[in-house]
Amino acid sequence: MPRSFTPTAALCLAGALALAAPVAHAQEAALAASLVVGTRVYDQNGEQVGEIAKVSGDRVAVSIDGNGLVVPKNAFVKSAKGPALKAPKAKIVAVLRQAEADAAAVDGALKPGAEVRSADGATVLGKVMAMAPQGAILTTSEGNITMPRAAFFLSARGLAMKVDEKQFLAGVRAARAQKKGG
Repeated sequence: MPRSFTPTAALCLAGALALAAPVAHAQEAALAASLVVGTRVYDQNGEQVGEIAKVSGDRVAVSIDGNGLVVPKNAFVKSAKGPALKAPKAKIVAVLRQAEADAAAVDGALKPGAEVRSADGATVLGKVMAMAPQGAILTTSEGNITMPRAAFFLSARGLAMKVDEKQFLAGVRAARAQKKGG
């Protein structure tokens, strides 16, 4: 007798899943619709974390205690109070503080004459020639190039870029080709 129920159970399960999919999409749509500038953002426990400052494509900027945190839309869940991040407030604030410390360390190291290494630290990609409003001007084997501050991090071997040597050279060459063509 249990065998005769197996196909029926499978059909019921398939039907339930088919019905659940539109509900899940509706919940996602409702959550996405609530991600607008000025909306309060909560943590997973319902504690207010901040407010949405900007929405751009799949990214949401949340203002938290005068600082910004940019997260993908899928980092949110719908709570009884409104959109919530999938973490406790203490962890969110700790991530922000670490990002501030990392940025300060990069700013301290990003000075003329500093060597800039690949992400793995194996290769020196260039040296900082000067600072510009857009970032740092690097002297490289491919010539001078300006890189945004966000491209840098501080590794165990010093100032580094978030790419390996091959990616860096390909990017520099592509930028040069685009500049010549445009």
